[in-house]
Amino acid sequence: MVSLSVGSVGMVGSVGCFPHNARNRTIAEIVEGGLAISGVIVEGVIQSGADCNTTHAPGEPAMSCAQTASTAGGIGVALILAGVVGFMATISTAEDDDKPVPIEIKATPIPAPVAAPAAGSANPPFDPTPPPPAAGSAS
Repeated sequence: MVSLSVGSVGMVGSVGCFPHNARNRTIAEIVEGGLAISGVIVEGVIQSGADCNTTHAPGEPAMSCAQTASTAGGIGVALILAGVVGFMATISTAEDDDKPVPIEIKATPIPAPVAAPAAGSANPPFDPTPPPPAAGSAS
């Protein structure tokens, strides 16, 4: 039973850090949750050690109290702590899923200013307004 808890604690140490792989991180979280639950089950199943066998001969001390509860209790607590600490290590080393999205600015470019023609040039500057309609035209 002691080798099982030592192996479980060692496994948590090697499984606990998968910051770049969500699948392995999920497996690690499940294993660490299983360790914590198994520690709770061990704590619930063991005998407390408080109930000694009191059927002894009169005048003799009761020596049939077996104390295996402290060892199993320590293993249960170690499993619980290994599961919880490993789970916290796995969660804390995970990458944040909410990466900020870069903002794309889709503005129309400002047209470059048109330079004024040199003095004495034959081409007049461009006027974007349309000429007024001629008199007598139907529009």
